[in-house]
Amino acid sequence: MSILRCRFDYGLSRRDLLHGVSAGLGASLARPFLSSSARAAASSPQLQAIAPLTPASMPKSWSIEEMHRRWQITRQRMKESQLDCLLVSQHHSGEMIAERMDGDADVEWLSGNSLPFKFVVFPFEGAMTAFSTGQVRRTPEEKMAADRGIDLRIAKGAGLWSDAIIDCLREKNMAQARFGVTDLANSPRQPEGEISYTTYDRILKAFPQAKFESVGDLLWRLKLVHSQEEIAVLERANLVSEIGIGAMMETARPGVIQRVVWLAMFNAMLNASGERPWRLSIRTGAGGNSALNRPLEEVMPAGQILTQECSGSVLGYGSQVNQSVLLGPATDDWTSMSEYCLETFHAVVAAVVPGKSIHDVLGVYDERLVAKGEKPGGLILHFGGLGDLPRTGSIGEASDVVLEPGMVFDIKPEFPVKGRGVVQIGDSVVVTEKGARRLGKRDMKPTTLA
Repeated sequence: MSILRCRFDYGLSRRDLLHGVSAGLGASLARPFLSSSARAAASSPQLQAIAPLTPASMPKSWSIEEMHRRWQITRQRMKESQLDCLLVSQHHSGEMIAERMDGDADVEWLSGNSLPFKFVVFPFEGAMTAFSTGQVRRTPEEKMAADRGIDLRIAKGAGLWSDAIIDCLREKNMAQARFGVTDLANSPRQPEGEISYTTYDRILKAFPQAKFESVGDLLWRLKLVHSQEEIAVLERANLVSEIGIGAMMETARPGVIQRVVWLAMFNAMLNASGERPWRLSIRTGAGGNSALNRPLEEVMPAGQILTQECSGSVLGYGSQVNQSVLLGPATDDWTSMSEYCLETFHAVVAAVVPGKSIHDVLGVYDERLVAKGEKPGGLILHFGGLGDLPRTGSIGEASDVVLEPGMVFDIKPEFPVKGRGVVQIGDSVVVTEKGARRLGKRDMKPTTLA
């Protein structure tokens, strides 16, 4: 078995890093991380040519061309569905709630702003209107909305959205319009929707002659296929994620507290992109997601597998990577299962071809699960982006989706190792005309940290 021996140099010795973070000196450590966080990329030849990742190197906003593309494809879908207007409310997936309480994926995608818009009225013709509180005043988001021709309205009171929305719809002569409501029901991981009952009820009563229907899949299906600009951002986010993995390699050892490693990874990613990580959940002896995105006061014991879900963020877009490691010398059960997991990743990636359904592609994973005595249908495919898109296996949510060039998702097969935890090795890929291309640059191989 090959053992990954990496040097992720942040300008600190491992002893200094462990001592500083465990002593609660995150603020003082931020300065060295900020100046040299991207040096983690030097751990493999593939990453050495990448320019240093710093907040200054990141894109500051989506281009106006990208915004026009989103509006155009949305209006095309509205035309096909004979909709006069979309009523778009904030939408959080269950995962978003755990990670970015401020995230409003549908509103953010249509407006190109992360905060602080809460509702959008998007007509088939004319300017879209975004609704916010007075907190938006004199912020970059306010200027950005004006530059993009977005009509920005301020609610009359904190959380009193219905009056502002009703006034807007009357101005747009929507009394007899046909509305699509995007988060009424059947959204990914929110089958009962999320729109406020009171707000929606007041709008219904104000327009008794209008027609309202649920279009829970309209926007998320549009978001599945990314533009070249979005793919470039996701690729940057993937590199930020790999910097997080680098910090993990530098700090994780038997006997170290989970919180120490978590904070080192968080700082590395934050100071690479300037944005909070989309997802950072690490655990020994169990699935990485079982830590629920939190630092824990658990000691990492020797002989256990450290697994994680690690996703950096650029312009609010996340792209996840996974690299389980064994804490301690290699063992036969770890060696065989980690190699099997990596082989499974490559087998699934090789099956990614435009025109195939997700169900068909992930049948490869099912076969390899069954061969190890496990049940089929594992959720190993997570679409990248704002965190609201499906996570799926060969059965369940979005398994009927047909692959198209431009789709980006994390493929992360997982296999249990009795008494040690789970092995999960994965990376995000983009679907191309001919197959799939990895977004990551690191060497993917079984890894031990002794």
